[in-house]
Amino acid sequence: MPHFDVEPLTGYHPEVGLLLASLNDSTREWRENLEEPSVEAIVWQLAPRSYSIGGLLLHLIDCENGWFYQFLAGNERDPLETALLMSDQIDQDAGIWPTPPAQPLSWYYGLHDRIRARAFEALKGIEPARIHQRRRGDYTATTRWVLAHVLEHDSYTGGQAVALHELFKKRPLS
Repeated sequence: MPHFDVEPLTGYHPEVGLLLASLNDSTREWRENLEEPSVEAIVWQLAPRSYSIGGLLLHLIDCENGWFYQFLAGNERDPLETALLMSDQIDQDAGIWPTPPAQPLSWYYGLHDRIRARAFEALKGIEPARIHQRRRGDYTATTRWVLAHVLEHDSYTGGQAVALHELFKKRPLS
């Protein structure tokens, strides 16, 4: 009989460790369901300037970086990383999704894993109830809320990537 559990990551406050372990499990699940899309599938857009698997993955990575490494840990944005993640080009609220780099899935996962590891390291010692204020001062959020928000975003965005891959596989060939 299968047994499932998500144990808190060690080296963190137990609440933070549990949310980070849950994030890892969410990512594992959508990565398994995404399978191995081709480079053509990764850059394919359902309509011009709409979502692509690669664009969604870059956005997901950028959000983790922004919320964890920058907002929670207080680090500055790296301009080279900002360019690599297409942070200033992707505008999900306006529906602007440029064509992402034509790279294999392993490239995206390597980038994601590297940035997540750095972000997780920056969160060691952070308290779950700590209140963080945005630099512009327009809102505050606890560590717990940010972690839960990123976890939800991971699941949602990973699911979108899986759905796009399924649509790509079923698209009419012309």
